[in-house]
Amino acid sequence: MHHTSRQLENQAEELPQRSSLFRLVLEAVASLAIAVILFRTFAAEGYMISTGSMAPSLLGYHKQVTCPRCHYSFTYGVAYDDSVSASQAPETATDGLGFSQAGQYATCPNCDTNSIDLAQVPRNEGDQLLVFKHAYYLKPPARWDVAVFQNPMKPTQAYVKRVVGLPGEAVQVKEGDLYINGEIQRKDLKTQRAVRLLVHDHQFHPSEDDFFQPRFFPVEADTDQEQNQAGTVAWEEQPAGFEFASDSRDPDAWSWVRYQHWVRQGGHYQTEVPLEHWPEEIEKPEPVLAPIQYDELKQQLTCKGAMPAEDCHRLLNQTEDDAFRYAVALLYEKSHVAPVMDRYAYNSGVENQTAIPVHDFLFTCDLQAKSPEGELAIELFDGQHHFRNIIDFRQRQVNLFIDDRKQPIRSGPFRSDFQSQPVKLEMSVMDRQVLFAINGELVFQPLLFSENKEPRKEIRIPLQFGARGGSFKLTGLKLFRDIYYTRGKGLHGIDEPYQLDENSYFMLGDNSPVSLDSRSWAEGKVDQKYLLGKPFLVHLPSRQGEVKIGDHIGHIRIPDFTRIRYIH
Repeated sequence: MHHTSRQLENQAEELPQRSSLFRLVLEAVASLAIAVILFRTFAAEGYMISTGSMAPSLLGYHKQVTCPRCHYSFTYGVAYDDSVSASQAPETATDGLGFSQAGQYATCPNCDTNSIDLAQVPRNEGDQLLVFKHAYYLKPPARWDVAVFQNPMKPTQAYVKRVVGLPGEAVQVKEGDLYINGEIQRKDLKTQRAVRLLVHDHQFHPSEDDFFQPRFFPVEADTDQEQNQAGTVAWEEQPAGFEFASDSRDPDAWSWVRYQHWVRQGGHYQTEVPLEHWPEEIEKPEPVLAPIQYDELKQQLTCKGAMPAEDCHRLLNQTEDDAFRYAVALLYEKSHVAPVMDRYAYNSGVENQTAIPVHDFLFTCDLQAKSPEGELAIELFDGQHHFRNIIDFRQRQVNLFIDDRKQPIRSGPFRSDFQSQPVKLEMSVMDRQVLFAINGELVFQPLLFSENKEPRKEIRIPLQFGARGGSFKLTGLKLFRDIYYTRGKGLHGIDEPYQLDENSYFMLGDNSPVSLDSRSWAEGKVDQKYLLGKPFLVHLPSRQGEVKIGDHIGHIRIPDFTRIRYIH
């Protein structure tokens, strides 16, 4: 083949251009590599979490589970697989405590469906953190900061926890709360959002389950705080929430929707109902051993946990005694409304964990007011006091009432327009503090209240909301609870305050029942010199994507952009 002189000239011109382009790409790659090395050396570094001490704020190795009944998606912690070596991942941030996985079954935290089979659910890697290495050279850690630090006993191992005690302070955990120098520590709204744990999301509830009882339901009467004044049932349940239209016959009557913590089965709590005598024709249950007991002195019929349907039917079929049959039916119904406990769906595989009743809650919803009139109330119960915020649309202000008091203890104006679009409402009773926010802004100064000497009651109905006059629509109903800090091994800061020196910190994990932290270490403090930096971003997360080849289904790691988030 012969080339013309013009073609040879063109090829000669292209060779230097290709060489120049190749060199440009090579230089760019080299520059990027150098920049990454410098960035990691002097600014930020990546760490991967392996265990669940900070779950669900930060995840270790886990399975992403979807409940077959309510379709709520949640995480379940699994053991760190030894086949994942250091060569496959960045330095690992851990808590030194691996999960012992007792079986492959989980319980949904949203609707209480248990025995969810996880055998075919693939395992995901833990969150990968981007850590600002010099953050604490510029500014020391603040309380509630998430920090990465070296294990003082094994400096090659990195931990990630939340800073709760600062230099020079005396730290103690009492009844699930944090105390510093004898005073309870209260979290602001931003921190509450970071550590909250879901109790129930109304958007996800079983729609084709005859046994399931709704947790949000309209009621016909107000609470005891208004002497059981009868109200009208003007709330109508919608797929996404509830809608209210005022009754023109009685526009001043309140109508309420209440939350009951209904569970399917199990539990170690006790429920009792009055019963004058046990029928002679039925054999009395064995003392202590049987789940259903009768106390002749107190004249009470009691049940441990939720009464199984078969036990209820068995007792009802053995007698015609109307009083006994009524008591059994009532006990069955009441026993399925359980106290709210510090359960972690993430910890389903961890044995020997005793559930503890909780009292600190956060409720969120989206409100749209179809007319600028009437009132809407949200009430939370902490086991001792009922706190009720009433939004008055005519006066354009929010008033906070306690128990049966007629005068508000807090008041504040609001500027939001509830008519054009839904507005986010948040009310919390956490750390003996009441907050109320509209679109993220506090309406009034937090209400602080002190500890009462009387023990708080177990809470089975923590929340209700109501309205009178006007027309409202509430969607996105979610109830959360606060962390309940447990004893751990009880070595430091539990039975008595733990005194920190002027250069050390006290660390706790968000997943308190399984976290190995300052409560349980041989030395409770973490010296300032062991701080590595402040994590600020969950980056490069992955999930298991499904690949089907013929009849075989496999999984490969693919990016999970929904898990990319800033750390608070």
